[in-house]
Amino acid sequence: MTTAATALDQVPMTTLLTGLGRDATARVRRAIRPLGLGAQQFMVLKQLQVVGQTSQAELADALGIDRSNLAVVVAELSDRGLVVRTRDAVDRRRYVLRLARAGERLLGRADGAITAAEEELLAPLGAAERGELYTLLRRLADGVDFCPTAADDGCAE
Repeated sequence: MTTAATALDQVPMTTLLTGLGRDATARVRRAIRPLGLGAQQFMVLKQLQVVGQTSQAELADALGIDRSNLAVVVAELSDRGLVVRTRDAVDRRRYVLRLARAGERLLGRADGAITAAEEELLAPLGAAERGELYTLLRRLADGVDFCPTAADDGCAE
């Protein structure tokens, strides 16, 4: 057994999960960067793909992004033709957002790039191990109330 392996055996599981999370996040960012997407832009597009049409305020709340920051992200995506932003017919102060066809196509490319990055990360595991890992991670995630923002009392350090 190597010294590194022995040292890793002494690392708390949360430390390993934190390091893997950072690495996975960096891989995703590197995968989507050539597509001209940042992490927040990808999250906005993906959420719109899942929920369909929604208000800008509801989207900000769902993603845990400050509303003014989201407005900037949405403006950039709208300028690129990836998101359609219109005034709400009932309340002209509100914007309604939906994913544009170009956004749908870009998400397809992003999903492919992310899958390739995920394959690289999971390369040391066989198919059965990947399935088991996913099942265990899903069980953990189902038992956790993810913090939408650090401003939430339970999420502060």
